[in-house]
Amino acid sequence: MMMPVTVRTRGLVALLLAWLVMPVGEASGQEGPVFVDETGVMRWRSTGEEVALFGVNYGVPFAHGYRALGYVGADRKRAIDQDVAHFARLGLDAYRIHVWDRQITDRHGNLIENDHLDLLDYLLARLAERGIRTILTPIAWWGAGYPEPDPGTGGISDYYSKGEMTTDPEARRAQVNYLRQFIAHVNPYTGYSYRDDPAIIAVELFNEPSHPGGAEETTRFIDTLADALREAGFRKPIFYNISQGYTDAHGRAVCAARIDGVSVQWYPTGLVRGAAVGGNMLPNVDHYPLPFADFPDCRNKARMVYEFDAADVAGSYLYPAMARSFREAGFQWATQFAYDPLAFAWANTDYQTHFLNLVYTPGRAIGFMIAGEVFRRTPRGAAFGTYPETSTFGPFRVRYEDDLSELVADTVFYHSNDTQTIPPAPAALRHVAGVGSSPVVTYAGTGAYFLDRLGEGLWRLEVYPDVAWVEDPFSRPSLRRPVARVLWRDRRMRVALPDLGPAFTVEPVDAGNVHRPAVRDGAFVVRPGVYVLARPGVEVPAVDATFFVPPPSPGPPVVRHTPPEAVTAGRPFTVQADVVTAAPPDSVWLLAGTPGGGFRRPRPLRMTPGDGFTFAATLPAGHLTPGWLSYRIVVFGRDGTHTFPGGDAGHPFQWDFTGRATWDVPVVSPDAPVVLFDARRDRDHLLAPAFWNYVRYRLEPSEGTAPDRPALRVVVESLAPEPGHFALRTFLTPAQRHRLAEAPGTGTLRIRARAAGASEGRLEVALVEQDGTAWGTVLELTEAWQEYTVPLAALRRTPLALLPRPYPQFLPYLFDAATPDDAPEPRNLDGLQFAIDGAWFDAAGREVPRGFDVERIVLE
Repeated sequence: MMMPVTVRTRGLVALLLAWLVMPVGEASGQEGPVFVDETGVMRWRSTGEEVALFGVNYGVPFAHGYRALGYVGADRKRAIDQDVAHFARLGLDAYRIHVWDRQITDRHGNLIENDHLDLLDYLLARLAERGIRTILTPIAWWGAGYPEPDPGTGGISDYYSKGEMTTDPEARRAQVNYLRQFIAHVNPYTGYSYRDDPAIIAVELFNEPSHPGGAEETTRFIDTLADALREAGFRKPIFYNISQGYTDAHGRAVCAARIDGVSVQWYPTGLVRGAAVGGNMLPNVDHYPLPFADFPDCRNKARMVYEFDAADVAGSYLYPAMARSFREAGFQWATQFAYDPLAFAWANTDYQTHFLNLVYTPGRAIGFMIAGEVFRRTPRGAAFGTYPETSTFGPFRVRYEDDLSELVADTVFYHSNDTQTIPPAPAALRHVAGVGSSPVVTYAGTGAYFLDRLGEGLWRLEVYPDVAWVEDPFSRPSLRRPVARVLWRDRRMRVALPDLGPAFTVEPVDAGNVHRPAVRDGAFVVRPGVYVLARPGVEVPAVDATFFVPPPSPGPPVVRHTPPEAVTAGRPFTVQADVVTAAPPDSVWLLAGTPGGGFRRPRPLRMTPGDGFTFAATLPAGHLTPGWLSYRIVVFGRDGTHTFPGGDAGHPFQWDFTGRATWDVPVVSPDAPVVLFDARRDRDHLLAPAFWNYVRYRLEPSEGTAPDRPALRVVVESLAPEPGHFALRTFLTPAQRHRLAEAPGTGTLRIRARAAGASEGRLEVALVEQDGTAWGTVLELTEAWQEYTVPLAALRRTPLALLPRPYPQFLPYLFDAATPDDAPEPRNLDGLQFAIDGAWFDAAGREVPRGFDVERIVLE
């Protein structure tokens, strides 16, 4: 149960109550629980040990999060209780938020006590109860609308641009006034002011500021705000953003200010792509070099990451690698942006480019939990080499190919997906958490589960409901469109812990749960809830029964399936799909034939259920002859009968069935080329640089070699001297990689391309493997279409461009994988890279736009 709220009165009465319980000397400000030593290391004051805190941003008191909870009819404080409980379940110990100052101030910076401030107070109190420390950023500047239109709020930032916030004298006075009141504000739920709350360990002054006034004005502005806090009695570390709009001059100006630390962000996979990012992103997060690290004025500054995320990446493999790189760079605080509130995470409208929630993204959440352990266990400054060497570091492992993060230690075993890894000492295990199956837990569900040892022969089991993604969660957001569904299913689980043995009892403890399954050889049927597993003869004590989960999601049956680009004649083909229904379907059938040829022969194949929502059936080799394959999937269940694609009611053998949609796949000969790029097919599979100041370019369709053969035109209009390089990448989806396993390692590339924007040019085309290795060749382009033939053996190693371009922009742009390979392996291909090196100029010294058209690339 959550602790009861002890003080609810606001205003003058709250201030008097807080004063009565305040320790002597607190009114003038107390020293905080952490300090920054002379070398720039943040330490705990009580022990002198280094600080290492890892967690999230979470914006429910403000902006869209606040409004969305109202839209769905949720109690906001209960929503906070639920989410904070999940933070604790994931082992998080850090919270940061940029406070939307627009929503709690007037034009002059006077603090307004309203529902937004009350919810922030409530949230901070609940976090403190869970031992989660906070860093607040009082000034956000941002409007409070996204993804909706910005509402008028009347606060300071409504009246000034971001640049004016740091240069206009009136804006500066308003911010000073606000900071003094903000830091002295007494939280009625804790009795502490923000200044003296021991759970608030530091302040970061301004979220992502803009400084058009130059270096001296930058230092002066920071000092003004920092001095205002200190004059108001603030005795804790003060941080300021150094990475936003970074230049060395700006970095030196920030370091010269009277602050204790600097803050940065990291978005290594870009932001707001509008769809999931494909391809291996581990090279993008291999290192975080700091250009200001050796500035004399920065050597005594602590380092924090105020925001980071693997934005638009659906997988669970990136977070631990990011945490490793943070520790290598010396960061002591890192908070992801932003955790999705449970009450509406099913729609992912609270910044659709981010998606993290224990219930709705279980693999990502366990990966994030593992990242927290990386951050706390990895020594500051530790280095582990270059990817793919860095796939394993200490007790941690990350694998893009398996979408897997792992922590494997004597007492702890966490995994974000199915794994075959065997813990080194099963009898010594004390904590297990995972998604999918391992040698310790066999589980067919898709939700997360946790096992924690309470004593000898006694374990607490927490099982979350199944979840299925039914839409791309990173596409345009809407509360009218669920992207994920929760389904409550009874699932078979087998627990193999020496401490329990094969015979134990399973006792439910969460409210309303009466499920007491029988156990046979360590296996039992489990449903979502909290249980105590006890060895025979061990008494079951009272345990924490906290368990927050949503009810089952409504919705019609959905079949998630993407057909392969092509299948090979004379070889079996397995059709696999996720079948998402409210209750387990009675049966699922595959109907296959040829276009226009009907579906009565061959005989329908019953699809076999697998883990999660997966069903599969294999078409025999004899059925696959050159031409076309058409197929449908029919689902029989409590919701009736539905045929996919299309979801039409009924099935094709009914006399009045009118559905016509099918999946149609070419059946090709074994020696048919594999299409690696097609301009029409791959328009949604591009990884491109953001339109920042180092490059201006256009991507547009163009006419190819035939009316039905469009091309992709890329024109680079301006290329800055640094990095002096433009690259575009594509990624291959699993459907497009289907035939790569059959491709010969001694094959040939055929590339159809021409120059665009100039009469001639040079274009590097490279194959990108899953381990980040790129193999390229340079083509001499002309205005005319040409087909270039390049043997794979002629390709040479070339740097990989890290796209989407990581932010901040000072981060690495090119990457060389630490692999010993001397030739590409087609079955491991992940995508392609197109690159232009250096700018072109005319006789007058003006930069000349140049580029290329590319229509098609095949491997044969």
